Amino acid sequence: MRSVFQISLYVVFVVTTGGASLAAPPNVIVFYTDDMGSGDLSCYGATDIATPNIDALAASGMRFTSYYAPAPLCSPSRAAMLTGRYPTRAGHPSTKNIASGLNQPGLPSREITIAELVRTRGYATAVFGKWHLGSTPECQPNSQGFDLFVGHHASCVDPVSHWYYATEPYYHDLYRNRDEIFEDGVHMTDLVTRETLAFIDQHREKPFFIYVAYNTPHYPMVAHGRYMKKYAHLPRARQLVAALVAGIDDSVGQIMTRLRERDLLDRTLVFFASDNGAPNASMRGEGGGSNAPYREYKRSLFEGGIRVPGMVSWPGVVPAGAVCDQPVIGMDIFATVADATGAELPKDRIIDGRSWLPLFKDPTRPIHEALFFEWQGQHAVRAGRWKLVENGLIDMHLSRTNRATGEDVVFLADVTADPGERRNLRAVHAERAEELRRLHAEWRNGIASDPTASEDAISSTP
Repeated sequence: MRSVFQISLYVVFVVTTGGASLAAPPNVIVFYTDDMGSGDLSCYGATDIATPNIDALAASGMRFTSYYAPAPLCSPSRAAMLTGRYPTRAGHPSTKNIASGLNQPGLPSREITIAELVRTRGYATAVFGKWHLGSTPECQPNSQGFDLFVGHHASCVDPVSHWYYATEPYYHDLYRNRDEIFEDGVHMTDLVTRETLAFIDQHREKPFFIYVAYNTPHYPMVAHGRYMKKYAHLPRARQLVAALVAGIDDSVGQIMTRLRERDLLDRTLVFFASDNGAPNASMRGEGGGSNAPYREYKRSLFEGGIRVPGMVSWPGVVPAGAVCDQPVIGMDIFATVADATGAELPKDRIIDGRSWLPLFKDPTRPIHEALFFEWQGQHAVRAGRWKLVENGLIDMHLSRTNRATGEDVVFLADVTADPGERRNLRAVHAERAEELRRLHAEWRNGIASDPTASEDAISSTP
């Protein structure tokens, strides 16, 4: 492992948190879905899609109502979650998304992932499904701290044929570690489930970290016939999303059942989140995901692009049935895992995420002064009840996107009272808007002066 920090390994240690004393580090599973909106789960208000297993996971722990994806697009969101650092700081500035191409660079090798972090505590590590962080040798999962990788490197990979069809040249993209494999006809969600269950069985005697990286309900939307039949009453675009979400829900149920059967449930810290909001309609007729009650879609820094489902479960530590409305973000998963496992945070770089362990004791306690976002000329800040969006993408339909104009170029909303960001309060609260603009400028200048940030991040125009 190429980690730049080293700490000693201990056979046994004690973590005390939330009233629980643990004699061994918890296993860790991160479920990360692809383009799932807040209106796609019944525990977040969906009435046309049933997600009983994900709902049960939420009921067993804490459900966040102000969970934010680090970016409104797949690759930078995943980079931030795995490193605990804002996408720009972690080498994914405001114009970078690793989507296609063989031998495509991605997450810089100097970054430290959750997998590398927990390996210092003796964990077995695996990632199953969508990587989307580069395919050059130094960027592949086996070079980023993962003992086992079964999945694909690119985005937009067909879940049944495992071919990349989004742009030419088309190519097959399914690997076990660094070796290409062929499993034609096996749905990617089923493959992810199968490999996760096997890894749990093989490593049940030692702590493990599994990144369960679904590539659904992202397009191309290809679902099992049984799920399509279940939701045949829905409009076609919504039917596709519902069927793919049903597959994810079944997968989560099987994995959680296996933990229970192996007597591992109480010793496993489980996260569930989406990498960004649901996309708008595509030229293929897809786009049935829902970001309700938020506005806009994937790629936008209005709430629909970044405010997504997020939950955490850890029996005996996270109180069951808890709901937290404090703003949290995907980078927090890194810090929470470090706190829970006793791993030491890297001392040679800034970690932007914050541990959720204090929230397990008091879900009303703020852990972030502000959260910051940028993508393709957009800027956004969430601080308390206030949210500022500059140059926001709006009215996204098929291949067209527009930017806010006039007074709405700088859009200030009270997202506690107005989560749909329907009313621009900049004229009413001009001082608050300027304060958030100042906070964003200070944050951006801080990243530009950070010696551990990528050169792309420092030189890119936000």
